[in-house]
Amino acid sequence: MKNTELNLIPIFVAIFEEQNLSRAAKRMDISQPAVSKALKRLREIYDDPLFHRNTSGVEPTTFACDIYPAMSAAYKNFSSTLSASRAFDPKVSNRIFSIACVSAASYELMPQVMKQIREQAPQISLEVHPLFTEDFESDLRLQRYDLIVDLAPRGRTVLKVEPIFSERLLVVCSATHPRIKDSISQEQFLAEQHVVVSRWQSRKSLLSDEDIADLDKRNIVYRAPGVVEMLPVINDSEYIGMLPESTIKAFEHTYNVKGLPLPFADKEHDLCVIWHPSRTSESAHKWLRNQVKQAGKVVKRA
Repeated sequence: MKNTELNLIPIFVAIFEEQNLSRAAKRMDISQPAVSKALKRLREIYDDPLFHRNTSGVEPTTFACDIYPAMSAAYKNFSSTLSASRAFDPKVSNRIFSIACVSAASYELMPQVMKQIREQAPQISLEVHPLFTEDFESDLRLQRYDLIVDLAPRGRTVLKVEPIFSERLLVVCSATHPRIKDSISQEQFLAEQHVVVSRWQSRKSLLSDEDIADLDKRNIVYRAPGVVEMLPVINDSEYIGMLPESTIKAFEHTYNVKGLPLPFADKEHDLCVIWHPSRTSESAHKWLRNQVKQAGKVVKRA
């Protein structure tokens, strides 16, 4: 491919995402014949039809599906370098920011972020996704997400990580649990049946021995998709779990539960904002990070 043909990348992305040549032309603000000409050149370059016509427009070939992630990432990365050099005005921007968020932060932190955005930038929107991957670097590099909000990553990483706030974990159980009163021993903690937050892509819990010693010795009987989904299972049962202190306080009047100190030498855990270093200087991205960090301060004070 000649350097002069790099402008074919956004056209390919537009055709793939719109699956209609007319809509792709409108999106690119060019004529439909220009889109057809670009598609013809792409077919010559790749020696593949790329798209087949159907009743509603076009559908991608298997090869087109294979190359789309790389083409989309190339286009997004180039676009982000342009936006990084331009002034960002949140008052008039209509950007859609994408954030993947651990469930513990989705019910309190993200609504506060949206509240701030609505006050400062009425045309900006948020897409908040469940944390569906452990490959943070790839997802952030390919700009599937602008930010990830999660516990601090373990080990070394090329990603940028900044704490939003710290919080301690508590044991959570039914307020009328027959064996657990105002405290719980380590022996009793390990003897009880546990409800945990599951990492969706593996049969593992959100926390493990790497976070708290002996945690993998728990007898886990239920894996919930998020912290809020744990509470109906624990409510009026003999199961126990571990949740952030703020979560228990927020829902202790909704569910018949109570919080107790952990029977371990545990520290506070950081909730962090995580991003790819290529986005650090981008003005819009800096603004978004600041919104999340400011929301963290508000939530922490509450």
